Amino acid sequence: MIDQLLNIVQENFHHKINIYPRREGLYQLILPIYYDDGDMIDIYLSSCPDIKDKIRILDCGMTLMRLSYTDEVDDLFNQKKLDDLLHQHKIQNKDGNLYLDTSTEFIYQNIMQFIGCQQKIYDLRLFNAESTQSFFYDKLDKFIKTELQRFKPKKLVTPLKDIPILKVDYAFEFCKKPFYLFGVNNKEKANNSTIALIEFQKAKLSFISLIVHENIQKISETDQIYLTQNADKQFPSLDIFEQFAGVTIERLS
Repeated sequence: MIDQLLNIVQENFHHKINIYPRREGLYQLILPIYYDDGDMIDIYLSSCPDIKDKIRILDCGMTLMRLSYTDEVDDLFNQKKLDDLLHQHKIQNKDGNLYLDTSTEFIYQNIMQFIGCQQKIYDLRLFNAESTQSFFYDKLDKFIKTELQRFKPKKLVTPLKDIPILKVDYAFEFCKKPFYLFGVNNKEKANNSTIALIEFQKAKLSFISLIVHENIQKISETDQIYLTQNADKQFPSLDIFEQFAGVTIERLS
């Protein structure tokens, strides 16, 4: 039966698909379909254990597992959004293993539906990651607007007019030597902040730089070194910045 079903899959994809046996009764589909980060979609086929004339499309737990390489899955998802997404695609979730049982008549449509859901789950991860990053900047912005107004903060300032791409998140221009503040929550922002500081120094600008990390442990030791070499003061977390920002700015001004 499984051989017949695999032949049907080949025919539906016009023989532009490779099928490899992984263990007895389990076959991996090799399709030129990828996540945005370049990794190939993980998708498998097996006989449906409950209904003999159906085939099971499954991911062997890889869709959610791949997200845990860098993050905790529980931190990435609103569980209700994930459940709603699976329900919309008629996909079951058994202990992190996603599957969809299908008849031969709709094998092509359901394989593509399953893949589409996998991609949307990855997009949901990115959306939540971006939301988390935005939340850090929202909190930073709220604190500066409510607690540091006496230092006359200005948002998204361009110190070098001939290089408008180099912006600081906030400038405090209450004294002769301005303070330039960068909020850092990932490697890219750490690198961009270091580049901006180096360019400001090369241009011989007079300023005091402040780095506010969401969590300094999130960036590599190398990136920490580059920032330390070029920044005047770093706060390892937003909580610490909120505790000591006012007295630190007053002391350094």
